[in-house]
Amino acid sequence: MSLLISLALFFIMVSLGLNLPNLEFGVLRHRPALVVRVLLATCVAMPIAALLLLRTPIGQSLPASIATAVMLMAICPSAPMIALKSRKLAQNPELATRLQFWSACAAIISVPLWVSQLPVEAGETIWSVPAKDVAYQVFTVQLIPLLVGVSLRRWCTEWAERWNPVIQKGASILLLLLLALILIVALPKVTPMLMANLRGALVMFILTWIGLGLGFVVAGDDSEERSTLPLVLSMRNPGLALLIIEGMAPDAIDLKAAVVGYVVVTAIGSAPFMKWRQANPSQNAITGES
Repeated sequence: MSLLISLALFFIMVSLGLNLPNLEFGVLRHRPALVVRVLLATCVAMPIAALLLLRTPIGQSLPASIATAVMLMAICPSAPMIALKSRKLAQNPELATRLQFWSACAAIISVPLWVSQLPVEAGETIWSVPAKDVAYQVFTVQLIPLLVGVSLRRWCTEWAERWNPVIQKGASILLLLLLALILIVALPKVTPMLMANLRGALVMFILTWIGLGLGFVVAGDDSEERSTLPLVLSMRNPGLALLIIEGMAPDAIDLKAAVVGYVVVTAIGSAPFMKWRQANPSQNAITGES
């Protein structure tokens, strides 16, 4: 399973790099304030929101696996499916791709810091691992394949344009197979646990909507950004979360299943937002221009 997780995440990050048109990163040069706001929201505000939720009456006394999954997903930005989902809402998905790139880069710093600063949260020994070990994991499975994809895009443009759709679809299939496999294996154990702890699903749902709300606020008045940024913030990275679990607690199948459960809750929770932004694109544009 560790190999499947690594392969899925590797090809997803390569595909992300292949999607970047060039190395100029215009969004950082022309909109540095936007990038900073997004990174602070996705790498700082979302984990803080998760911490606060777990300390409310709703989040207290949750099973360790659910609470840990919530924290892991909160600290892991740059979801693989952001660019694909943003294409359904925004005419130009390039913004989502670039912000996903910078979120993946920021995760090399933010994820180890959050892990090292949460030695007792959620009652799991996973939090006590050295930050440098987590940083190495994130570096090898996120930044290196990302740079490989960017380099191929720059130096082998025709090859990148030809094969990127294949790589992207293959990576998505691998990730979906991985999530399905974990869910099938853990279903007999996790289903009774989730049914007995609906508060955990509620916490995941609330955190998803916090991400959507933060993204809408960070976006300002621009209609394209209002459709894209909520997805960037609310959708977390299950591949990275599962990789951390596999490295630190490989036998924690209930924890892995809780991560998959978070993905399902996020998909359900974000569906009304997706439908709203798709239903009235002209009205959204008018609102964004006013």
